[in-house]
Amino acid sequence: MSTNGRAALVEANGTTIYVEAAGHGTPVVLVPGAGGDARQYTGLVQLLAQNHRVISYDRRNNARSPRQKDWEETSVEQHAADIVALLETFGTEPCVVFGNSTGALVALAAALKAPEQFSGAVLHEPALLSVLANSDAAMATVQPVIAAGMETGGFAGGAEAFVKFAAADAAELLPPDFLESLRNNARVLLEAEFGPFASWRPEPTALSGLTVPLAVLTAEQTAPFFVEAAEWIASRVGITRQTVPGGHMGFLDHPEELASAIDHMFTAVPQAEE
Repeated sequence: MSTNGRAALVEANGTTIYVEAAGHGTPVVLVPGAGGDARQYTGLVQLLAQNHRVISYDRRNNARSPRQKDWEETSVEQHAADIVALLETFGTEPCVVFGNSTGALVALAAALKAPEQFSGAVLHEPALLSVLANSDAAMATVQPVIAAGMETGGFAGGAEAFVKFAAADAAELLPPDFLESLRNNARVLLEAEFGPFASWRPEPTALSGLTVPLAVLTAEQTAPFFVEAAEWIASRVGITRQTVPGGHMGFLDHPEELASAIDHMFTAVPQAEE
């Protein structure tokens, strides 16, 4: 990949995406969740880059990816197509894709869309609210947090309050430049992404036929609805949900354990020679 060791703005799927690459070896692509900013994965990238070529990026219209005219309307499928287009542009061998929260939805959608591009997928704390028995209850836990943040700080305050609530005890580890970008892109998160991502639901028959090896992870300190969502996915794929240390954004304070889970995908399935 030509961006190895540095950053680049790449045209893919009708948009411009900020991409970084680090390390050498079998490839891993990291999909960010809320805020769409690769900087939340800094610690995880540093660990993975010791053995892998790590591709991280800012999702369309977020952070260092320039905001396009379509920012007011998006979908999980659109973001999944971005990943597929990026990988096709770089001509990489099949890679392991990792995503947290809403990023896990994008990772799953990409694996369903183009399984030939992926040797494995790791979904950490998938925010698949549409399959919950009581999705209103799940939304009720975060809506007051966002509302309180917006009352004092507008959209920027609402977005920051939401992400810090999600990060819980690890919130102090969120990079300052990530938080600044989050505030600047708050309307993308709250107006363009929140609704479509919350309503996305993969077809059960597509999951049962998924050919990409899958790992579904939930955190030790998490809300019951994340466990319910993860179980829904795992049961339809025919695998067992796994538990890892930390909270919803455990890659901040427990990156070693998540790096190990990603590494395991390479030992679990045969890899093509480089």
